Amino acid sequence: MKLIPYRDACTTLAAACTPGPEESVSARRALGAVASRPVIGAVASPAFNNAAMDGFAICAADTMGAAKNSPMELRVAGELKVGAYEESALPGAGCALRVATGALTPPPLDTVVPLEQAAVIERSGATMLRFLKPVEQGRNLRIMGEEYPAGAAFDFTCERLHAGHVALLSAAGIGELHVRTPPPLGLLTTGDEVRSPGAPLAPGEITNVNAAWMTAWCAERGVPVALARHVQDDPGDLARGFQDARESGARVLVSSGSASAGNHDVLRGALRELGARIVFHGVAMRPGKPALFALLDDGTPVFGLPGNPLATAAGMRFLVWPGIRAILAMKPEKPQRKPLAHACELREGHTHFLLAHSSAESEALKLVHPQRPGQAGALAAADCWLRLDGGRSDAGALVDSYPL
Repeated sequence: MKLIPYRDACTTLAAACTPGPEESVSARRALGAVASRPVIGAVASPAFNNAAMDGFAICAADTMGAAKNSPMELRVAGELKVGAYEESALPGAGCALRVATGALTPPPLDTVVPLEQAAVIERSGATMLRFLKPVEQGRNLRIMGEEYPAGAAFDFTCERLHAGHVALLSAAGIGELHVRTPPPLGLLTTGDEVRSPGAPLAPGEITNVNAAWMTAWCAERGVPVALARHVQDDPGDLARGFQDARESGARVLVSSGSASAGNHDVLRGALRELGARIVFHGVAMRPGKPALFALLDDGTPVFGLPGNPLATAAGMRFLVWPGIRAILAMKPEKPQRKPLAHACELREGHTHFLLAHSSAESEALKLVHPQRPGQAGALAAADCWLRLDGGRSDAGALVDSYPL
């Protein structure tokens, strides 16, 4: 098995996993999709001048000259309600209006006096506001377009849209936008010795950790799963699984297990049956060294990952996920630089992916112990991955950190 450097594997994936088709969706349906074009807003924010607090809307100029020894009074002439506006209700000079938070507050009203700060006087059936000093113009008033005007451009191209984006797009009155959505995956686990979680285990049998983990991992990232199936260590069975996944709508195929050289040639045999072209088999990464990448004749990417749980996890995170990002036309992922809590020494010539966790006491990241490829416990204890080159890394050294 000839190993290629991990960086070369990423370059190959970026070139082979070409951007998928665009579709037009509503802002509500855009969550988790990747914007593919800029959009133009239809509505300003705020859409109109409105009160930031409950109180009284006034024209600040009407309070000029107010002093303790010479107070000024304005008559409360009506009320501005949320969602209701009548131009005839606007007061004349020297008057004020009660106003609710969010109510349209048009000129000449240019200031809101908060309810708790207003000196209200009832006199002869009239409500008056008393001022002992001038009021600063513009206080507690949200001005139309102060966040962005109508017709503003929003460019989230290549960004994955989260709930905050959905809020902004909706506020700007954007009905439809062009996006790329995560491609459906076909997930296949292999192994004659593998049994479903909860099933009785005979000597030599193991639980199918990877099927549950891969499905959950996809759900956490909003990646749809077109088909998830376990197949036996048989090239024909695996090939049928791949075919069924494609027919179910999968645009990316992932298998876990049977990737190692000499493992009955199950994976390579299945790919030969499908006429796939193997692009690489073997990456200088730990865990996950036997990882395979192939392309079907229609360009469908196929990832063959080793079956040990941590090797499958590292392969999904650092091979499959970069491939998905390329299909979504996202920019390369940038790690955070975090200090390492303790020194470690790793084999030269490989890129190492290690599970780590943070603590409330320190920003330094601690490696999870133990983390052996065949054991899943480290996945539950970790809150991030570290990417390290071989050799020694001292305590306090800044290392690349990635979310799970």
